[in-house]
Amino acid sequence: MSGKVRGLLWLLLAGLFLVGTSFPTLAGVGGIPGISSFKGGDGSFDRVLREGIVLAISNDPPFTYQDEKTKEFDGLDVKVFRMVTKLLGIQKVRWEIVQFDALIPGLIAKRWDVVVDNIHENEKRLAVIDFTSPSYWYGTALAVPKGNPKNIHVSADLAGKVVGVVRGSFAHGFLEKRTDIKELKIYTTSETEFADLVAGRMDVTMDDDIKLGMFIKARPGVPIEIATGYAPALEEYGYARYGIRKSDVDLNHAISRAIEELRANRDGIPKILEENGLAVRNMWYWPK
Repeated sequence: MSGKVRGLLWLLLAGLFLVGTSFPTLAGVGGIPGISSFKGGDGSFDRVLREGIVLAISNDPPFTYQDEKTKEFDGLDVKVFRMVTKLLGIQKVRWEIVQFDALIPGLIAKRWDVVVDNIHENEKRLAVIDFTSPSYWYGTALAVPKGNPKNIHVSADLAGKVVGVVRGSFAHGFLEKRTDIKELKIYTTSETEFADLVAGRMDVTMDDDIKLGMFIKARPGVPIEIATGYAPALEEYGYARYGIRKSDVDLNHAISRAIEELRANRDGIPKILEENGLAVRNMWYWPK
């Protein structure tokens, strides 16, 4: 091969290299860089792009709820999923609001595609459904009547007390095994649970710190408070994740990737957390 021909070949290769590297990388699915598709073979992501997605929530403020005045669905996790579906280019979105303990059975029965009211992973739930990647974290707390008349501060103080929990919640499963509690009152919503605490129908309630703090903040002068000195066990802390059928691997991959992109975006999940009374610290949790 002559030197002239070799020179021309080198120029051609150099030109091809520049064409391949000089231009910005084209955005992938929904503007997520580095992803050309979410097609692992089960077709679940293609299905929701084509037919739409059904998202299930319960009346669980501040996470998920339906505004009484506007009838719009709202809450921290609703806001997260509005961003998720927009980022993924899912055009048709339908919301269903049901009781908390109906969320997983309805998912398994294919009445909806994702449980947006975030639920903690545990062995019992992992036996029947899968979860997305984590969005943010929060933990449990105790709420008591103002002034804490029964001096409740630690887990041992629940012995002999009337305690309220939401059916199917972490607190429900955590406390139902105890035999030293006088009565475990079970509610379908946090709103009714907190109302009974205000009315003096229980001694203490165990619920998510976010919900308790938001409830008290929204009602100045309400005669309850968060008990001081309570140190949740490590299993009482958890990341917010969203339930999805085991068979919908493509959809889980897509949603989980969207969540990670929104965690990395200052105007994504960090902004949602701050607008709902939380902080950037709720992005990460490292137990001691």
